[in-house]
Amino acid sequence: MMNNPKKCTQKDINKIWIKKWEIVRGLSSREIFNSRLFPEAFPVIKKYIPNKFKNLLDAGGGTGKFGLKLAQEFPESFITISDILDESLSIARELAVETGIKNVWFKKDDILASAFPDNHFDVVFSDAMIQYLPDYRKAIREIRRITNPGGRIVITAVNFWNFHTLYKWLLALAGKEYQYGYEKSFSKRELTEAMEKEGIRVIATDGFYVGYGIFRLRSHHQIFRFLGRLVNRLSKILDKFTDRFFSRNFGFDIVVVGQK
Repeated sequence: MMNNPKKCTQKDINKIWIKKWEIVRGLSSREIFNSRLFPEAFPVIKKYIPNKFKNLLDAGGGTGKFGLKLAQEFPESFITISDILDESLSIARELAVETGIKNVWFKKDDILASAFPDNHFDVVFSDAMIQYLPDYRKAIREIRRITNPGGRIVITAVNFWNFHTLYKWLLALAGKEYQYGYEKSFSKRELTEAMEKEGIRVIATDGFYVGYGIFRLRSHHQIFRFLGRLVNRLSKILDKFTDRFFSRNFGFDIVVVGQK
């Protein structure tokens, strides 16, 4: 499938991710929680979710690792993990059993037409989901609808200003398909404006893991493993003196935090 939103359907997206979850199935919770990106991402996400909120949704949760970790960190809260695919939800359920996490609930749901009622969740978190949806504005609209007034909305997406965008462009130039099919890269400004147009007041922006766009190419050549780690270490050193300027602006993922 070409990286073209006009040629992308939900059926296309589902086919790609069903194959992805077949590969992931069977991994232990330790392997999933210690994957290269998650330990970098979770501390950034967690700091924007106050523990006063008790009813949280991990929308399009995939393996459920973020929702499950939030459930561990906030044992007094209740976390719902939703996804459009049974294949991913079954993995999340297995992880919950393996880790003994009880304060979670799983729901098959399409964020483009969510079955959740208006003003339902204190927090709606979505990690790297809207980038695969051609009508991402509709997803943002639904996220706002199901969030309580005064509630928190946290959305992450791949960053336009990261090496990863150049990699996808080079693939397209070479006539090769990207492994996840259609995937939109967002600038912080673009995602911020999209959320604001849907009536969400943006209160913070962030980002994480500058070097991951390089590191993830290690399957092509081991030099990318070294270069990715080097770039990440250098960015973290520079972050200490620049209020995390490099991670916030050039991280693999951007984070936009809003309030309804």
